[in-house]
Amino acid sequence: MVTDPLLEIRSISKAFGNLQALDSIDLKVDKGSLIVLLGPAGAGKTTLLRCIAGLENPDAGDVLINGDEVTKWQPNQRDIAMIFDNLALYPNKNGYENIASPLRIAKAPKDQIKSKVDEVAGLLKIEHILDRLPGTFSGGEKQRVALGRAMVREPHFYLLDEPLSSLDFMLRIDLRTELKRLQKELGRTFIFATPDYTEALALADQVVVLMDGKVAQMAPAQELYDKPASKEVARFVGNPAMNVVAAQISGESGDPKLIIGGSSIDLTDSDKTKVPSTKDVEIGLRPTAITLLEGDDSVAAGYAKVSGVVNDLEPLGMHTTVGIEVGGESLVFTVEGVRDYQDGTPISVAIDTSALHYFDPTSGSRL
Repeated sequence: MVTDPLLEIRSISKAFGNLQALDSIDLKVDKGSLIVLLGPAGAGKTTLLRCIAGLENPDAGDVLINGDEVTKWQPNQRDIAMIFDNLALYPNKNGYENIASPLRIAKAPKDQIKSKVDEVAGLLKIEHILDRLPGTFSGGEKQRVALGRAMVREPHFYLLDEPLSSLDFMLRIDLRTELKRLQKELGRTFIFATPDYTEALALADQVVVLMDGKVAQMAPAQELYDKPASKEVARFVGNPAMNVVAAQISGESGDPKLIIGGSSIDLTDSDKTKVPSTKDVEIGLRPTAITLLEGDDSVAAGYAKVSGVVNDLEPLGMHTTVGIEVGGESLVFTVEGVRDYQDGTPISVAIDTSALHYFDPTSGSRL
């Protein structure tokens, strides 16, 4: 038996003056899933969440919840919980009352309110702050109370708009781990917007990449990294960003040659089957697919040697990011420890030719 998705977005578009914030977005969300909307600032993540919540009216398209067309419904008719970065806790109410507020508005019985608040506070490990005011909370405590206020009831799903962006790095890691645990344990449905690809990869069942108001790719988290649909997605997902450089393909169709910056790259028979038939391409290569060659290091099978000169250096403690110029094209990779290269230092690297990605130089699409 085929069931309707919990949430379905059909060709949603929204413009603000001359700015096309959303351009014919389609999305289906199943019950119990964790979907991440990933994209840079201005990609349309918040606008899409606001259209789902009923806080913005789309110019075109439909929003369906449990099969019901709700595009014209008011926010309070949709039974959705939304958590923003600003949290908006009641400053004059203690932790208990902040969490209890949705149930009090719904006129729930007192014993039910206490039971629900105690349950959520236990899950979020904030029992010790229930009698304190928000002004005494740490950033993480404020975030947990805001989550508790949303989770104390059971709406159709939760919309989370960059809820961790104001927290420091380690606290973000702790809370996203907590979010993932709670979502799985309770079987709730989360739609989580973030510009941080590491959050997306850590949290999501499915990632929807938004760029310029359009869906650039929709895929499981690891697939975004392994098989980006375009060079824009490829460079957005990963740090350091994927190298994307111009290249040429020459030779016979059965024995193609790949040229980068004037250097010929040796390809294995398996690699040759993946080479597109066009002459001019852009190739993508993750920094992790580039290995420094030192001294008498030999080139391993499946790797090709490339030589150039150092043109950038960024020490980062445990490792160093090194940039090299190869015939006018720049490649970036990382090496362990601290390096002290000078600009212009000759250097050789081995690239994993099985890890090459090919993109159309005009459209940017994956070939």
